[in-house]
Amino acid sequence: MSNKSLSLDELVRANKDQFDRIFSHQMQQTNLQSGFEAIRSETGVAGETRPVVASASDSNIVNILNQQYGDDWSHELIEHTTTGNELRVVCRLQAGGITQTQSGTAQVSGNIGIAVQRATNNALAQCYAQIDTASSSTAKKQEPRSPVGDATPVRAAVPTAAMPLQTGRRARPGQPIDAVTLDLIENALRNARHEMDAVLFRSAMSPVIREQHDEFSMITDPKGRMIVGQFGSYVAEMLRENRFDLAPGDIILQSDPYQCGGAVSHINDWLVLIPIFHNDTLVGFSSMFGHMMDVGGPAAGSMPTTAQSIFGEGIRIPPIKIYDRGQLNQAALDLVLNNTRTPDMNYSDLMAIIAGSRTGEKRVIEICQRFGTETYFQACEELLLRTNRAMRQLIVQNLSTEPKSFEDYVDDDGCGNGPFKLKLTVWREGEDAYFDWTGTSDQAPGPINFYLHEGMFKMFIGVYMIMAFDPQILLNDGFYDLIHVKMPKGSVLQPEFPAALGCRTHALARQFDVLGGALSHNAPEMATAAGCGSSPHFLYSGVASDGAPFQLMEILYGGIPGRPLGDGIDGHSWWPLFENIPTEYLETYFPLVIESYTSICDSGGAGKHRGGNGVEKIYRILEPGEISIHDDRHQSHPWGILGGKPGACSAKWLVQGDGGRKPLPSKVDHVGVYPGDKIIFQTAGAGGWGDPLERDSEAVQKDVVRRLVTIEVAREAYGVVLDPATLQTETKETEALRQRIRSTRGVPTVFDFGKQVKGELGSMTS
Repeated sequence: MSNKSLSLDELVRANKDQFDRIFSHQMQQTNLQSGFEAIRSETGVAGETRPVVASASDSNIVNILNQQYGDDWSHELIEHTTTGNELRVVCRLQAGGITQTQSGTAQVSGNIGIAVQRATNNALAQCYAQIDTASSSTAKKQEPRSPVGDATPVRAAVPTAAMPLQTGRRARPGQPIDAVTLDLIENALRNARHEMDAVLFRSAMSPVIREQHDEFSMITDPKGRMIVGQFGSYVAEMLRENRFDLAPGDIILQSDPYQCGGAVSHINDWLVLIPIFHNDTLVGFSSMFGHMMDVGGPAAGSMPTTAQSIFGEGIRIPPIKIYDRGQLNQAALDLVLNNTRTPDMNYSDLMAIIAGSRTGEKRVIEICQRFGTETYFQACEELLLRTNRAMRQLIVQNLSTEPKSFEDYVDDDGCGNGPFKLKLTVWREGEDAYFDWTGTSDQAPGPINFYLHEGMFKMFIGVYMIMAFDPQILLNDGFYDLIHVKMPKGSVLQPEFPAALGCRTHALARQFDVLGGALSHNAPEMATAAGCGSSPHFLYSGVASDGAPFQLMEILYGGIPGRPLGDGIDGHSWWPLFENIPTEYLETYFPLVIESYTSICDSGGAGKHRGGNGVEKIYRILEPGEISIHDDRHQSHPWGILGGKPGACSAKWLVQGDGGRKPLPSKVDHVGVYPGDKIIFQTAGAGGWGDPLERDSEAVQKDVVRRLVTIEVAREAYGVVLDPATLQTETKETEALRQRIRSTRGVPTVFDFGKQVKGELGSMTS
């Protein structure tokens, strides 16, 4: 093997080749790989070469029809029946102005869908044979003669064995796209988005992207509307604020929230946008953004808890062409990398984001080549329209015409100010939904402001409603015209430049709790309780004894709320696609030891469905340095719903080498640490759902055995009596205790905000 280091493009190309080999093998195994029969060359009288014609077998019939008739063919499946293991279909084919109806058969061996496809292809091949015979007899009489001196006869275009699989067809002008083609394009786009993520994860260097997957991908149509993705589209705002002369090979880079309408909500997120061209036509955009480990500023990690403006957080990148018609803007790249403590890591991550975005670009071009640009545009419109229709129904079914309000709080801004209220009022008028943030606190002096992009918030609404009521709906921008959002300027959700934004994740996470509470009025039994309400960050940096600098940023997780379908998850991210950094990775690459990583017993709120527990992580420091902590819910509990109890608050301590124990605030920078010191990091739990006395006693007993709930809380909160020695349920004592608690406690409240550590923070109004 060569010792030469592979470039990023070579690595991406190698991964792609491997994917293609695996996919090709799988297709062959399922008999879905398209292939054409060998082309036969026939010799006529006196050595004259006859036209070469591909044999129309079942497997290649769609390709034959596309090649011969283009858009001028269609088919209809009239009926299908099954007798034993044999499937029979009746299919009608219209091609070249001729209609034929034939039956086709196939053996059912496992997948009925494959059998239907094979039987349909069999019927189409027979229809084609009849149409071809009729066409040939007509064409014989009208066959054009070759020019004098031209010995080459006229021959039809013939597909070759190298052509790819193509089971859908191009839409005919003025006709709706057929369901098969729409499904093919939809799933191709879904797969393209996931392939974008895979390329990034395999190429990035920083643990926050490579291991924790703090990145977001998207593919849009030419108007910038998201067809597949996560956060909703920001293309329109970017291009409205910054007019570019876009061309093939262009790649735009930016990180300034104030120049993209909050599309990225702090300067650590570097966003890449690629315009996609097919045959010189703009067909869409491919985009990704990911969290950079460091972008300058006074604190390692570039999220200082005491920042008073965005100027104190690091370098802001305005939208620039980092590639112009395929040429790298080296000067711009050098400038941004010169303003970070981790230039090598940032460079690797940026190139990985570009590679992932290029993957999306390539896949969209392939779809356009396969189906045609107009068919692709038609598919995009239909996918958007389908989501729109579904969301209309969800709005009418689940939102009240009477305005309903809910509020919750972020504890503080890290600069001694707070709490900060987030208030949301929700109602509908006809099929339109209205979300009004009037009553939200003014922007904070410190960096907990969350510049909420309107499209992003609409996507959050869609995620909540789709996941709660109909998870099969495709998540895209198609429903945006149904959602109307009001966000007061100068509020903590719409701060005015140059407000600091670095620690915005607390408000970002808290808005989900507020949104869920506001939407729960009409159907509280379908709502969740409150979660840990933050994105806890731990940062550790310094210079090791060997002179090598180090810098770690880790996102920790807390409790996920109890929900109608079951218990909340213990120690998980509020963003479901995030993953934890393995302990082995941390201890290999950074000077620390993870002494403990456990679920915090009793931190999840009691309920019929228990709230998820928070986690406790204990770091032992091996080299001198500084730490930063970003967290919330130190004061406000994650609330319970429908009788469920609130979850526990978060807490942090510094245990010094001499044994001294010092509590730490939830937001703090520049805490000096030395070898032997320990950081105890406890995240918040989540609220419980439903009456704890309705929880199955066996489930409570299992929680105690698994050390998720103590025997004392099992008795006090759930009314379940366990034998201290065997941990077995005392059935009679449990029934008696639960009856006694019911007779004395009163009626459970819809929301339980718990006893606040500081002030009365939670409330709901109507």
